[in-house]
Amino acid sequence: MGPCCPIYHCVPKKDVCVHNNHEYQVGDTVPAKSCQTCNCSKDVDPISHLNKVECQPVKCDTFCAVGYEYHIIQDKCCGVCVQTSCVVMLPNNVTQAFKPGNIWTPAEDPCVKYECLKINNQFITVEAKTVCPAYNPKECIPGTETIGPDGCCRFCNKGQCSVTTTSTYLESDDCRTKELLNITSCTGACGTFTFYSSKSNSLHHSCSCCREISTSERRAQLSCGNGTQISYTYTHIDACGCQQTDCAVTDPSKTPATSSALKSHRRRK
Repeated sequence: MGPCCPIYHCVPKKDVCVHNNHEYQVGDTVPAKSCQTCNCSKDVDPISHLNKVECQPVKCDTFCAVGYEYHIIQDKCCGVCVQTSCVVMLPNNVTQAFKPGNIWTPAEDPCVKYECLKINNQFITVEAKTVCPAYNPKECIPGTETIGPDGCCRFCNKGQCSVTTTSTYLESDDCRTKELLNITSCTGACGTFTFYSSKSNSLHHSCSCCREISTSERRAQLSCGNGTQISYTYTHIDACGCQQTDCAVTDPSKTPATSSALKSHRRRK
């Protein structure tokens, strides 16, 4: 006797992919595991006779603009671009990034300074422009025209702070030295500038003056017209340098004159 029931075989008749009992046409996106992109392909599985589901890892775009860095996020397929620096766009379409706490000056414009601040996770760029004092090269001694260390302002270089010597006679009333003495003084230019502080939101001034930093006492004999001699003790400047001073404007008439300190002791010849 033959079988009571006919035997049937299921044979695929469609060009489809099957995933979780759902059909997908060729080219359709098939839901897949995290960080994978799957599509229904034209290739046929020789066992199931169904179209194959082909998967590829997700391609993350790791490119970040200037001033941003790519950060990986845990349990995520792709990371994100996070800002890490201040960004300055110059007129020539050049983009420059620099970290918080740093100051950057464009090479082509040394009179401009940019400071990077990070406040409440926000990156803030503060721009400061240096205003140079009036400069006329015709007023400079030939050969003394120069430019500041930052390359911004031009000025007449009157020389660095140093000891200078002048030959002169020491005199007091009708008494004076018989020979010329070398009397020293400090002359030259020292740094003085004004800058903007973003922290205090105000202008800060820095001044220094050329003055003595090392001295010694010396004696000289002065001959008087009445036949007596005077022993003088005067201050000799050994070294000069730039020292910080107050930038406040003072009345020149109240500024004491600077000269060698003289002390006299009269004795009979």
